[in-house]
Amino acid sequence: MSSSVAAPAQHKQPSRKGKKAWRKNVDVTKVQDGLEEVRDQIIQGGVILEKASEELFAIDTAGSKDIQEEYKKRHKPLKADEILAQRSAVPAISSKKRLSDFSKPKTKKPKISHKEFDKLRAIAYGGDQVKKDVVQTSDAADHDPWAGLEAKKESQFSFLEEKRPTKEPATLKHAPISLAKNGKKVPAVRKPDAGKSYNPTVQDWMNLIEREGDKEVEAEKRRLQEAREKAERMERALAAAAEPESGSDNNESAWESEWEGFSEPEDDALKKKRPERKTPAQRNKIKRRKEAERKTKHEEKIREKERQAQMIKELAKSVEEKEKARTAVREFALTLKEDDSSSDDGEEVLRKRPLGKVPIPEAPLEVVLSDELQESLRLLKPEGNLLKERFRSMMVRGKVEARRQITQPKKPKTTITEKWSYKDWKLK
Repeated sequence: MSSSVAAPAQHKQPSRKGKKAWRKNVDVTKVQDGLEEVRDQIIQGGVILEKASEELFAIDTAGSKDIQEEYKKRHKPLKADEILAQRSAVPAISSKKRLSDFSKPKTKKPKISHKEFDKLRAIAYGGDQVKKDVVQTSDAADHDPWAGLEAKKESQFSFLEEKRPTKEPATLKHAPISLAKNGKKVPAVRKPDAGKSYNPTVQDWMNLIEREGDKEVEAEKRRLQEAREKAERMERALAAAAEPESGSDNNESAWESEWEGFSEPEDDALKKKRPERKTPAQRNKIKRRKEAERKTKHEEKIREKERQAQMIKELAKSVEEKEKARTAVREFALTLKEDDSSSDDGEEVLRKRPLGKVPIPEAPLEVVLSDELQESLRLLKPEGNLLKERFRSMMVRGKVEARRQITQPKKPKTTITEKWSYKDWKLK
């Protein structure tokens, strides 16, 4: 029998706050077990917590063959796979017509001669007449649309000014300007959002709903703020328009009071008493007051200089922080230019200044609510307009300039005149 001698310990020790509890009978079994476990791991090759993940785990990319065979035994293949796997021994029927189909085997003569066969084929396919009607076309353009046409000069119209030839615009050779805020090229067909799928996951659909909802809430707040500012401007304008009417009486009364002052002059200046000479005590008091004023002005100037020095330090610090922020923005822009794949996933942010006077129309709101989600493709309704999406994509990529839609085109001007032929009568 093997016996292990351990240190005396008091296992049921509710508190160790007393003096005697710290001197003896302290339970150290957990510490000893931990040390023993660490020693065993060191003997076996090292402590497990100190090892890297590559030394402890291995990635199995092939998979277990036993599990695959067991899966094949348990699961029956699909009926479609069984049908596709079948191969018939009978050859497939050929759809091509050959000359041998109209003739007997090689041992016998054909039913019709080659001459007769060519004649029948010419009749069936139109013969030479079809070849005459065929118009030969080429893919390459036969003329330049921007090249000026040579106008024939006629002697009878020599006094007229010659028309200027049509010139190719300089922008035709320029690359299209992307209207994205970061200046990157926008792809023609963007990667669709997962939440816009006909059967999206709950998380993707909720993210899309929250994102589009936040946009609409911000747009509504902006609209209410603009309406509030417009109402305030109207109130200020009305108040300013009413001010001159109320102020006209005050101006008139002031004008009348000025004229009233000239009517009855008073000799107060003659009745005023002449100032007496100041005593030495009064002069000393005035000197002390002037000296105190001079000291206060001097101290105020010193404080102003200290304030300006402090302001200069703060300005220098703010300029330094702005420079650091600009360098960080430049580095971030460089990283964005290097990473081209990031622009395909997010939505484009258009710049404020468009190419023309008309801004680019906003993308339509493509969100399906919970009651509109369909479980079947047969019940699915098409969303959006492909023609409008392609046209907006061309405007965003700078291929086409944004124009305002003309709903009411101008009609040609017509003038109504009265004929005077009924007044031209002759006396018979």
